[in-house]
Amino acid sequence: MILITGGTGYIGSHTAVEMLEAGHKIVIMDNFSNSKPETLNRIKAITGQNLIFYEADLLDPPALENIFARHDIKAVIHFAGLKAVGESVAQPLLYYHNNVAGTINLLKVMNKYGVKQLVFSSSATVYGSPQTVPIKEDFPLAAVNPYGSSKLMIEGILQDLHISDPQWRLVILRYFNPIGAHESGLIGEDPHGIPNNLMPYIVKVATGELPYLNVFGDDYATPDGTGVRDYIHVVDLSRGHLKALEKIAA
Repeated sequence: MILITGGTGYIGSHTAVEMLEAGHKIVIMDNFSNSKPETLNRIKAITGQNLIFYEADLLDPPALENIFARHDIKAVIHFAGLKAVGESVAQPLLYYHNNVAGTINLLKVMNKYGVKQLVFSSSATVYGSPQTVPIKEDFPLAAVNPYGSSKLMIEGILQDLHISDPQWRLVILRYFNPIGAHESGLIGEDPHGIPNNLMPYIVKVATGELPYLNVFGDDYATPDGTGVRDYIHVVDLSRGHLKALEKIAA
């Protein structure tokens, strides 16, 4: 079985669908800090499969132990974590505690149960503000906010773990801006409260919840002075996680 942490979130829910449709058996874990319980019913409606779900937090080691004790977990796809850059600047300790300490708890339990295959959801924020674009994988790493720093710390922990024990098979995925939704329309980006990403804002303007869309910045080195972002469709990204998992399991 494959454990998906943060499996009711935006990327996690789409990855859960891809995993189920590819024939994998999964366990979903989430604390609903930035997702909603009805996502589980939507995943079930898309796939036609019953789900194994635990409402649990990475900061609760006994809850993690319970999942690994009750299921034959072979690998983990790790999405769970706080992800708002602005909030991380205002509350850095919250981000380091939740993201870094939570991941350490997960790794300790994995190690105890001999589960040494992990796909980690990192972020392009680990590159900070590169001097040139496009960004290449081997560019210098220089996170400029606590969210990016928390991801970079976890990357270092994973690399140290592999050096100490090469039986750990790890994939770190640094991605940019996921966008889009499953073709069914049943799952997509549906965050709590004020959105952090572009598409939920556009949807709120389209539905009349917000009067207009703010465009920030007018002095970027672009034809019209506004910012440019790289986007990847969330289903393509989810399939990338599936391929990464299959690679380390081979």
